[in-house]
Amino acid sequence: MLDKLKNYKPYLDSRIKDADNVFITGHIGPDFDAIGSAFGLYTLAESMNKPVYIVVDDEASKIEPGVKKIIDDNKSEYCILKKDAALKRTTDNSLLIVTDTNKRNMISLGDDLDKFSHVMIIDHHNTGEETIGDADKFISTEASSASEIVAALLHLHDFKYSSNVANYLLAGISLDTRRFKQNTTSFTHDVAEHLIDNGADIDYVNNLFLEEFESFCKISNLIINGTIIKKYSKSLLSPIQVSFTLNRNQPNSVYLKEDLAKTADKMMKFSGIDAAFALGFVDEDIVHISGRSGKRINVGAIMEQLRGGGDSQKGATRIESDNIFQVEQLLMENVPYGISDDVKIYDEPRVVKIKQIKRNKKV
Repeated sequence: MLDKLKNYKPYLDSRIKDADNVFITGHIGPDFDAIGSAFGLYTLAESMNKPVYIVVDDEASKIEPGVKKIIDDNKSEYCILKKDAALKRTTDNSLLIVTDTNKRNMISLGDDLDKFSHVMIIDHHNTGEETIGDADKFISTEASSASEIVAALLHLHDFKYSSNVANYLLAGISLDTRRFKQNTTSFTHDVAEHLIDNGADIDYVNNLFLEEFESFCKISNLIINGTIIKKYSKSLLSPIQVSFTLNRNQPNSVYLKEDLAKTADKMMKFSGIDAAFALGFVDEDIVHISGRSGKRINVGAIMEQLRGGGDSQKGATRIESDNIFQVEQLLMENVPYGISDDVKIYDEPRVVKIKQIKRNKKV
């Protein structure tokens, strides 16, 4: 990937230098990878003396506490704007850089791309139907995270950046590798070493991942009371087992998407689970699905069927619906898309078109 980045660097630099100003946004409901890579790109644009802005349009109460802390701690040093305030600052020559997603329906500026003279994407997820078509893309699915890509770009520029930015980039890598337990290469470790050399504090990063007791109880109750397991293989010796977790007693309960991600992560720690999905409302009539898997199921392929995305072991989507059980049924019917061809399925999947429960809301 390093050779690809070396070739990409001068093009990215020229786009930044030619723009009047630069706007950076991650996906709706930013996680450590989205916010970490955004801060890294901010630092890069700022080094070229460009006015630069990070766009986060989510309500504060719907942002995961660790990410919210990063945003709050940096409001005085970095210009972080809501969507409407950002759009007022655009010119006829504004550049938008989208990080940690390539899907139009996953960013708050998805309906406003025509306000920017140029759109660039830096991401590590597979492309799909909702991918922004008229954008310059650097998408490397071999990378662990967007933070890995951005950190490597900063190292190629060979200038000193703050230890805080190094921390946020390392947090993004840690999140998407589950603390370097998956999706890691020697390049990932090299990038992490550079971040530590640049001032990243491992203890600080680890503390970002500490769970609050209330969140732990909420996730545990959700798993215990709301999980069902479905088998997708005829083989009695090696069945494919997939778990589906949602609040079945109070289905309209609202969750942070990070709590749903943690729920899916925890389910994958149980023996015999090949894939885990957690569903919950994150807003009125918006159901978020977080998926995790081992090597036998491609979660990203399943999420693509539901207008989302991800990679083979991690994926997510947002679906507009007021009926979470209908969303769960749709998800169950699309799981076969992620199972390898040599696995026989009980029944031929009946695929319900997404429009029957409404398309993903564009916000």
